[in-house]
Parts: sequence; structure tokens; C-alpha cells
Amino acid sequence: MEEKTTNLIPKYFLAANTYTGFVSYFDKLFNSQDFDRIFILKGGPGTGKSSFIKKLSRKFFENECSIEEIYCSSDPHSLDGVTIAKDNKRVAIIDGTAPHERDAKIPGAIEELINLGDGWDERFLTSRKDEILMLSNEKAASYKTAYFYLSIAGKAHELITNYYKAGFDKIKSKTKAEIILKDIFPSSVNIQIKLISSFGRYGTYSLSTLTDIAKKVIKIGGNALSSSLFLDECYNTAVSKNIRLVRFPSALDPNNTDALYFPEIGLALIRSSQGEINANDYIKVTDVDSERMRIAEVLHSDALEESKRWFAIASDVHFRLEEIYGGAMDFEKNNEILNKKIKQIENILEIHR
Repeated sequence: MEEKTTNLIPKYFLAANTYTGFVSYFDKLFNSQDFDRIFILKGGPGTGKSSFIKKLSRKFFENECSIEEIYCSSDPHSLDGVTIAKDNKRVAIIDGTAPHERDAKIPGAIEELINLGDGWDERFLTSRKDEILMLSNEKAASYKTAYFYLSIAGKAHELITNYYKAGFDKIKSKTKAEIILKDIFPSSVNIQIKLISSFGRYGTYSLSTLTDIAKKVIKIGGNALSSSLFLDECYNTAVSKNIRLVRFPSALDPNNTDALYFPEIGLALIRSSQGEINANDYIKVTDVDSERMRIAEVLHSDALEESKRWFAIASDVHFRLEEIYGGAMDFEKNNEILNKKIKQIENILEIHR
């Protein structure tokens, strides 16, 4: 067990490329009723949405606000959103463009649209419309191919999962889960969903958020599926005891679990290749099933690798579109908007300079 403390900014994903397609959790976190203001950024690729969000995050982190950063599942180096809180006031700034498109649900009163595309040169973009159209079609086709191979991997994953579930010792794992959670007191049931992993051009990409923010970390070792099944048993045990927790679904399969976090005591249970608990000890698989799984695992690995390749192609095309739109932008206008929003957010959060 590791003991850690930190004041780093928590980082999460709120969308995922899964075996069954794109899944977004944006509406669950960015519920209009939970915020005093939500700023929704619009504009094409390369118009500066991620940079806009980063500058606001940095500014209000320096003002000692509570910050959570939301990263893009396809490009984990790009920001899709940030929440800013001080005392009982909360503000969010999010990318409201596809694939997690968002419009103002309570316009004016809570949500406000910011169109960064107002700063582009339309004549320049019109002159390159054929290239933009070609690249947009190529990007869409590449994503479609990537999801096709993901669906193949998903079929193999489903087959492997069934074998593991059949050999999983629920009674033994439940006993261990009871021991782990014995010191956590019940509370009003409050289950949150967040993600610390994504799948895209880099394959499976994991954020270190939980190991950064948790006071105590228990790593659940073993095979990815056996450790996930063990975490599921810990989740079920916590729910039965009315223990408050945050569940982190797997990026590829939301039914699998990457990690659990118990904020009452700062405890994180994280899936790992090696750990204090070896989840493989709770699995018994016959020799026949082992051979079937071996074949399915080869198919799963090959399909994921091909999907990863096509996500990389789609990302490269997206970057080319960003270069075109970025060349048409007057970013000084963005800076003017940014400075106005900083003042507006300071007023909302009652920050007195």
C-alpha cells in the first residue's frame, strides 16, 4: 500500500472510444443545475478552444480555486473542459463541438455560448473549401474504420470475458472486498462516474490522477479482466454498504472497472499488472477454455492494433485541418474574449483582486 499526498490538479476523461462506439459522460458531469455558469466553446478545429481552456485553468489555479481538468479521449494532450470552484460557487468551460456536441440548455441564466470562430477569415477558408471538405471526409472515414476494428476487438473481448466470469470465485473475492472496506463508514449513497483511461492513437492511455491525489493506493494485480472482476466485487460490496465512491470505467468497455476511489478516507483501488492483491488467484479456467481464450486474445490484440493505427490516421488528418483553420484565425480576438471571461468568472466566484 502506498501513502501519498499532493496538490496537483485532478485530470480526467469524460468520453471514450469503446467497443460499441463513442460514449460521452459530459452531460453527467456538466449538469446545468450543478453550476453557476457554464461557458460552451464553439468553433472549428484549430480555433484555439483547448488553449482557451488551458489559460483559464492556469489563471484560476493561481487564484487558489479548486480545479478539475477534462482531457480529450482522442488526444490526451488536449483539454476538452475545466471546472473551477471557490467556496460554494462553480463554473465550467467546455468544448461544445462534436463528438460531444453541446448547446445551451438554460441559455443566459446558466449557459453561455462563446464562438471562437468569430475570429477567423472566412474568405481564406472559402478559398480552401475543397481541401477542407476532402480532409473532413477522410477524417470521418478513418474514424469509421477505427470503430470497425474496435467492434471486432469487442467481440473477442466478450468471449474472453465470459470465460473469466465462469471461472471467477465471487465468494472468495467478496470476503477480501469486505476486509478492504471494513474501515469505511456508510454515508448517503453517492456514486460518481469518471474516467482515467482512453483509447486512441496511442492505444490505451492512462492518467496518473488517482495515484497523485489518493492518500492510500492499493494496486490490484493480475490479468486486466481478473482485476476488473475483483474491482467489480469491491464496487458491489461498497454499494451494499452505502459507501460513497467514484467508479472509473474502462475506456474500451464501460462494464469493466479500471479503479475505485473512496473519498471519505482517500483510498484508491487501481487495476495494475502487479499489485498487493493478485486477482488471478480468484480465477480458475480449464485447459480447454485457456486455449480458446488464447486464440481470442490474439484476435483481440490484432484488432486493437489496427484500430489504434486508424485512430492515428484520423488524428493526423485532424491536425492538418487545425493548421488550415489556425492559419485563418485572428487570435488577438480570442485574447480579448479571454480577458472578458476572466473578469466575468472572477465576479461569479467573488474573487477580489
